Amino acid sequence: MMQVIKCKNRVDYEGKITFHLPQDLENQELDVAIVYALAKSENIKNLDEVVDSFYGCLAEAPILAEENHQQKVA
Repeated sequence: MMQVIKCKNRVDYEGKITFHLPQDLENQELDVAIVYALAKSENIKNLDEVVDSFYGCLAEAPILAEENHQQKVA
């Protein structure tokens, strides 16, 4: 009987990936086939969009930094 286990995982810098199978398969011989597709992340935005989204957010609350005992406004 063939079963499918689906998961999302990241390949490390050496091209290795680790995954875990159910413990009830312990000490059993398996035929394993790996089918992969590149995952598309919906959460990653263009960096310019992220930076633009913060534009003006501190207009009413400037960042104060003290350098050589003189206060500066950033």
